[in-house]
Parts: sequence; C-alpha cells; structure tokens
Amino acid sequence: MPTYSFICRKCGRKFQEILTFREYESGKRKCPKCGSRSVAQLLEGFYAKTSKKS
Repeated sequence: MPTYSFICRKCGRKFQEILTFREYESGKRKCPKCGSRSVAQLLEGFYAKTSKKS
C-alpha cells in the first residue's frame, strides 16, 4: 500500500499514512495532533530500489 504525506493546515504538523487507494479517495483523514480535518497532501519524491546495478 502507498504511503501518503500530509500537513495540517491548522497546527502545521506533518504526518504520513499508509492507505489503500479506496481509503485515499474517501478523503476522510484528520491530523493526529489536533484532530483537524483541514489537511493537505504533500507531494514528495520517491525512489525505486532494485537489485540490478545500473
């Protein structure tokens, strides 16, 4: 399952959640610190790790 990064617009806390695609699309998430539902997704880079040498 993918890991998504969010930031709370109320208190500024950054947090991550592991969500299924269905859970992600439901939009029902809240800040673990203050409980606010005013959160925005952070767009972060990723890298793939493989066993092959480049």
